[in-house]
Amino acid sequence: MKSVERDLAFRHALGVEVELIDDRGLSQLEPGLQGMAGAAWFPNAVFLSDPGAMVQRLAQAALQYAGLLTARVDRLTRQFDGLLLEGEEFKLHAKQVVLAAGAHSRALAKMAGDAVPLDTERGYHLEFDMDRPLLNRPCCPTARGFYLCPMTGRLRVAGTVELGGLTAPPSGHRLERLLDGARSVFPHLGEPDRTWMGFRPSIPDSLPVIGASKAGGDVIHAFGHGHIGLTLAPVTAQIVTDLVRGRAPSRDMSAFRADRF
Repeated sequence: MKSVERDLAFRHALGVEVELIDDRGLSQLEPGLQGMAGAAWFPNAVFLSDPGAMVQRLAQAALQYAGLLTARVDRLTRQFDGLLLEGEEFKLHAKQVVLAAGAHSRALAKMAGDAVPLDTERGYHLEFDMDRPLLNRPCCPTARGFYLCPMTGRLRVAGTVELGGLTAPPSGHRLERLLDGARSVFPHLGEPDRTWMGFRPSIPDSLPVIGASKAGGDVIHAFGHGHIGLTLAPVTAQIVTDLVRGRAPSRDMSAFRADRF
């Protein structure tokens, strides 16, 4: 209990509102959860019920003003008149590049002159299709360390951390652990309708890499946000916009430099 209290005190110090509620309070918020002693409730937290739909809407808005080329870039080289991006049957010359390739950014950053210790925290999830959600908000059974996330038309069970790189096959036992955990809360769940594994782009000091490359502002880094890429995306976009337009960002960016390692 003391460790929980210390954690709550730390969150309060950061301005995160959190309340301890008992089993009655929990049942009022989440009638579908039974047999639990209580919870830590974040009253001002928000979540997206369909992140994919949000990204599609952002893409539609952006493509009103920009073109889209879909290709794999394997090489980035500086030339006297700009940057050359190359891949299989692909070549593009650019004056400036924003490197925002998530977990795939490490090799390209090195080509730009920055040795960034980016690794991949692989995360897993299961999804169960359903017409009505079993929960009103994301919930985490802390003893098992995963999240139950109500989504549009489905329940997502997500979690685990695995430093597995970009090429290793998915670990089946992690999906099994998620399934066991989900059924410990909702025993009636059948087999999942789909499974997924994704790559969290993570840095050892838990800070993203944002800003100009060591060799110059023709390459601007914007990656390494770990578990909170969706949360940090808007502020990162504001910073990158300033840098592309030649303006000084409104905050101190020294902690996020690519050459800090």
